[in-house]
Amino acid sequence: MLRVNGELVDQELVEETFHRVKTAEEQRVQVSCCERDPEFYEQAEQEVADSILIAQEAEKRFEEIPEEEVTPKLKEMIDVYREHGASWDMLDAQRDMMRHEISASLRMDKLIVDLLGDDNVVSEEEVRAFYDENRKEYQTPAEARSLHLMKTLNEETTSDEVFSELCVVREEILEGGDFEEIAKRETEKSTGELDLGWISLDRPTNPFEATLFSMRDGEVSPVIVYEHAMHLVKVVELKPEQVVPFEEVKEELENRALARKRRDALQSLAVELRKDAVIEKIDTTNEDED
Repeated sequence: MLRVNGELVDQELVEETFHRVKTAEEQRVQVSCCERDPEFYEQAEQEVADSILIAQEAEKRFEEIPEEEVTPKLKEMIDVYREHGASWDMLDAQRDMMRHEISASLRMDKLIVDLLGDDNVVSEEEVRAFYDENRKEYQTPAEARSLHLMKTLNEETTSDEVFSELCVVREEILEGGDFEEIAKRETEKSTGELDLGWISLDRPTNPFEATLFSMRDGEVSPVIVYEHAMHLVKVVELKPEQVVPFEEVKEELENRALARKRRDALQSLAVELRKDAVIEKIDTTNEDED
């Protein structure tokens, strides 16, 4: 367990942060990272310790929050809970906890203003820079609409037989046969569905998507082997990837850019606070036994 300047840290907070850090990295690299658990745990402990240091500093600088600032926020919170069906008895029981949360939030707001001063805003240039840095997040993937013909692989037919059969079908199509009519005749798809609709390029390592998005409009694919079946597809229409225009997401960008500026200011503060902080890893089991 962590102790930061004499304050014990809730172990559940470290565990929650660890799982968030690990999950985010596994989603980024698309692979399990269990061998990196010690690294993720250390990162989680540092993040939690930094958050405690920042909260301690906020309380040190703004020990008392005026009642006239807390009361309106408390009323807003109670109104929200009431809208969701909370009883007055439950709200009365948690009133002190809600006051504590509101005071902590107001302290953090004041700390950020104290750190940034007049710089607690973002300019047009900063917003555009953020947009350029994160352009991929505002990029819609390429899409393709295609017609589909499928032959299943099972114990009754060998893969060689199915492949040869589809090659003959493909040749018929390439010689001028109507793909849709031939697909109606040949497909073994249980639903009989031919039009796959619009498919986004989300998994370029997927053999079906990789083949589909490497084709031109109107082109017929080679035989694709995927998920216990063999397939032929014909591209009907293609849409290239596009970037959402700046003006359409400007408000979101402003909020995200400002949030990052504030986060960076707090992280810089945490680095300074760590220099004089006492951060310990303690064994509470032994302490309980004593």
